[in-house]
Amino acid sequence: MKKSALLLLVLLLTAAPAFAQKSFDMRYNEAVEYYTTKQYDKAIKVLEASKKSPGVTKDQITKANKLLNQCKAAKTRLTTLTLSKHEVFMPGRKHTDSLYVTAGKAWEVASCPDWVTTRKELDVLYIEAEPNPLSEPRKGYVEVSMGKDGTDYVTVNQEQRQVINRTVRIHTTPERALIHIDQEPGVLSNSFSLLEGNHELRIEKDGYERKDTTILVKAEADDAENEYSFTLVPEFATISLEVLAEEGFSFSSYPKVNIDGNAVNLHPADIHSFNTDAKIKYYELYEGGVIPLRPGQYSIKAEADGFTPKTSPVSLGKGENACLSITLEPICGYLSVADQEYAIGARVLMDGAEIGTIPISNMRVKSGRHVLQFVKEGFLTAEEEIDIQEGRELTVKALMHRYVTYSISSEPDYCKVYLDGNYLGSTPLDVHITEGEHTLRYEKADFFPLEEMVRTDFSEPQVSKKVTLSKAYPLLVTADKDSLGITIWQGSGATRTVYAENVKTPARVNIPLSDTPYQIELTRNNLKTAYKGRVKFNDESKNLVNILSWGDEPPMLGITLTPDFNKDIFLGKGYSRLGEVRVSTFKIFPGVSSSVAKAVFFWENDHSSKLSFGAKEVSDVEGNKYNVAPMSIDGPVILPAITLLLINEEFRVGGGITQHLDANALVTYAWYPNLSKIFSFSHMSGHDVFLGAELNSRMPIFNGHLKVGVEGFFGQANLYRTGYEIEGAQVKKDQFYEAEPLSKPIRFVVGLG
Repeated sequence: MKKSALLLLVLLLTAAPAFAQKSFDMRYNEAVEYYTTKQYDKAIKVLEASKKSPGVTKDQITKANKLLNQCKAAKTRLTTLTLSKHEVFMPGRKHTDSLYVTAGKAWEVASCPDWVTTRKELDVLYIEAEPNPLSEPRKGYVEVSMGKDGTDYVTVNQEQRQVINRTVRIHTTPERALIHIDQEPGVLSNSFSLLEGNHELRIEKDGYERKDTTILVKAEADDAENEYSFTLVPEFATISLEVLAEEGFSFSSYPKVNIDGNAVNLHPADIHSFNTDAKIKYYELYEGGVIPLRPGQYSIKAEADGFTPKTSPVSLGKGENACLSITLEPICGYLSVADQEYAIGARVLMDGAEIGTIPISNMRVKSGRHVLQFVKEGFLTAEEEIDIQEGRELTVKALMHRYVTYSISSEPDYCKVYLDGNYLGSTPLDVHITEGEHTLRYEKADFFPLEEMVRTDFSEPQVSKKVTLSKAYPLLVTADKDSLGITIWQGSGATRTVYAENVKTPARVNIPLSDTPYQIELTRNNLKTAYKGRVKFNDESKNLVNILSWGDEPPMLGITLTPDFNKDIFLGKGYSRLGEVRVSTFKIFPGVSSSVAKAVFFWENDHSSKLSFGAKEVSDVEGNKYNVAPMSIDGPVILPAITLLLINEEFRVGGGITQHLDANALVTYAWYPNLSKIFSFSHMSGHDVFLGAELNSRMPIFNGHLKVGVEGFFGQANLYRTGYEIEGAQVKKDQFYEAEPLSKPIRFVVGLG
């Protein structure tokens, strides 16, 4: 019995902890279920009881306390209402702000000002304030309530009313109307900056009814909402006029329209627009093909060259548009086209439009001048101008010519082709050439033109021809002086080919490459040769020729090296030729020149210091004594012979033998007139002829001249001398004139200059 009791006691002591553990777990799980269902008071009560159960361990108590604290905290949150901010600030315009609401229970907005609206989305509260119409700030409160468990407030502060300008666009039809806003002066702009609110609007334009209205400018509106369009009502009427030619005919010029005596210009270049500042121009054509008219009755007359005029009445009311179409009947004659040769079946075009094929009989054609063309395969297009008279018949006989097609190509391409001087186009080109001889010419820049004769005999219907043009290479010709005339050529006589003429230095001339030297000549403005020589151009890289021109021919002083002394002439005197001076020599013709002025000087040789014929001693009135002859003439002098332009000439044949030297056969002639009846001075007169040769240097600064030949001066010496004459016992000093002929006028001379 004692053993059984002892065993029972041991079992109880062993099972007690296990029972206590199971009891705690059951109570703890019950508390967790209450917690998750937010029954925090029941959860707290169960947890407090579980802590007091016998056999509860220290760890179980800690675990229960942790859940107990969570339940108490959750219970506290159920009665807590928290706002993220308690004050918001709004501008004077419409504006929205927001804040976060943290609440243990369901919450709502209990109240707010009438100018504030609210809405809630989850835990966010949105507060929207309407525009402030007041000129001072305002304040209000939004009450947030969690029922009996809590209430909180948000202060809403809004600034005073804001003055906002908005861009307003006003469009009018037509454009460029005068716009008045709020009684302000009108402007032609369509963009305005206006305060929000209502504005009075007045729109005016010449010829249209005035438009009065009100517009509302919205501060919060986008640009499209502040854009207005207005169509003005015209005070005038319009007519849409169409003037047509009878079917099958056309106008050669724009028809003319007359409305009650007022001419209307229908040319498209003179169309007006309603969208301008200009006043309405009645009886003028506007865009859209309309003509503005005042309301009323009108008579509209349309006419055109070659057509019968037509008049139509029309009645127009204010703002109305009448559409009127007038068809004009042509004034006609009759045309017949017959075949003269090769024209049967040819197409006939009149003024560019096809009207039929040959033959044509009594076709109705508008009177006036027309151009007929006859087109037929294998024949040249023929053209004829005709004049059709009203009501009359005209018969035209068409003559056509066969042709051969020349398919012309060239090297290089795109050469210009001329047939008998008429430009046809550029290669490659098909050219239609009629029977007989014709000239074809081919041209292209930087190439030399080519010209050929062709004869068409119809032995072949088509001829292929390829031509090759020689390349022209640029040669730059410069000289030490500008504006010298350039002439470049090859050959002579019938074979002479000139490549450049009448161009001025410096110049770029185009010539072929050639191993044969070119002749080149430079001339001055007075046609005098400034250079003559040769240049070789067979390498396009050596395309520069710089020429040192000959110096201007100065006045030439020629000295005769073989003076002739003749002791057998009158008074024992002889005359030797000293030389000559030429000034400004001009070329008259090739090889022929003349000097503006030319002078030859002769030396008078007196072989005795005193010539006496019955000399004796006499005294003058002052008692001076003289041993004189009846006449005594002063000692040696130089006598000039003078000639002018065109009565002196030089004839030369020759040319340059080096760059700085030329040789010529030379013939000169000069007539030196006797000036004794005009001027009292000693001089020579007569005819001067030279036949020989000359050698000239051509240097930039100094030039030499050698002349050799036979010269003859056929004339006389005209002498004016101071002498003494005895009259009684007195000596009289006076001037005397004598004419002395020359002996031996022909001589061989060598002259230097």
